[in-house]
Amino acid sequence: MSTTFPFTYPRRWALSTGIKLIRWARRPATTSDDRRRKSERRREAQLRAYERDQRLRELRERDIVRYLSQVRPYV
Repeated sequence: MSTTFPFTYPRRWALSTGIKLIRWARRPATTSDDRRRKSERRREAQLRAYERDQRLRELRERDIVRYLSQVRPYV
C-alpha cells in the first residue's frame, strides 16, 4: 500500500483553499461608492420588508373585519 494515498485529499483541499484565500486577498478594494450602494440596497430591502408587513397587516385586519361582520349577526 502506498503511503501517499491517504494524503492526497487533504493536500488537494489545502491547495484549493489556499487558492481561494489568495483570490479573496487580491480582490479589488471596496470604494465608498460600493459601500454607499450596499447601504442603499439594504435600506431599500428594509423598506420593502416593512411595506410587505404593512400590507399583510392590512389584509389580515380586513379579513378579520369581514369575518366578524358575517359572524356577528349570529352571535
